[in-house]
Amino acid sequence: MTESTGSPGTIASSVQSRTIVRFVLGGAAFGAVMGISSAGFVYLIQGRSLRDVSLTTFLVVYPAVGAIIGGWTGLTPHARGWRRPLGFFATEPLSAEEREAREGRLRKSVWIGFGGGIAVGLAASALDFAWRGWPYLSEMLGSSLFYGPYFGACIGLNLGLRPGDPKPSPRSLRFSMRTLMILTGYTAVWLALVVRTSGVSGAARSYLAKSQNARELQAVYQKILDRCRADAERFRNADELRAGRIPDGLLASQKQFLKSLDQTATEEYKKYRYGLIADGEQRQAELGVENVKEYTRFVDYEKALAEKYAKASQQPWMAVEPDPPRPLSIFPANNPPSAPKVGPTRSR
Repeated sequence: MTESTGSPGTIASSVQSRTIVRFVLGGAAFGAVMGISSAGFVYLIQGRSLRDVSLTTFLVVYPAVGAIIGGWTGLTPHARGWRRPLGFFATEPLSAEEREAREGRLRKSVWIGFGGGIAVGLAASALDFAWRGWPYLSEMLGSSLFYGPYFGACIGLNLGLRPGDPKPSPRSLRFSMRTLMILTGYTAVWLALVVRTSGVSGAARSYLAKSQNARELQAVYQKILDRCRADAERFRNADELRAGRIPDGLLASQKQFLKSLDQTATEEYKKYRYGLIADGEQRQAELGVENVKEYTRFVDYEKALAEKYAKASQQPWMAVEPDPPRPLSIFPANNPPSAPKVGPTRSR
């Protein structure tokens, strides 16, 4: 015969601890999956950069909330689903004292969920502010402090029910004067926070949009500048052609044509055709040199704008200097039309 290594109470406590740990890990994993899926969806739909996605909310808050709900659910086995089994709720009228005690316990659970929702909303807003700054503060505060307490109260109601409680019903919903005053005060504070931060966040969003637009224009001009720099190297092609050699930088069709001249054309005609292509390469190289100067100024201009507005988006309360004049093109056709000059009117 073997002796038991522990008392029944110790074994039951160990089993419960393992159950709670399993639910905590399961809740964290579920929150992580939901957060990663939500982050990917938001980035694909409306993200221009990772800063447009609240990664701290999706990748930190979601798993943390999932772990907390999982642990709370592990402590209350009867609350592991929104639907209760038959016979869970009381079928017989309860005494006034017992009904009051059960309703008080349920109210406490709901208020704990409500307060927990506020705490989670504030934590999510703080983490999001640390990640994305002022442009999204008002939006994050408004949404997290609105939905957080609501969902927290619902979760508190679900986890606070016990066998034998009266079945919740909208008909039995009653608000005391204290509850109405608390909800009214919270709503006033919530509206004040949203209104006070909306102006600063709106200015920061505007500056951030201007910075992103300047970054995109800078990228466009940078691609053109890289092509112009490649064209500026075509002087070598011209020198090679004038020396009677076929450079590697020519088009494949041009190489094929020049190679065909070795068997069908005279030396004088070959020199003439080599010279025509060399003149074209030289013109493209000269144009590339001029374009390098022009698009370098465009790239530097957009880079300066992007940096200025990126800094302004993190300090939206500071005044922003007007934009300097956009550099004009060396090609008159590329410049915007100037306003017609209006001369003085002659009095009669």
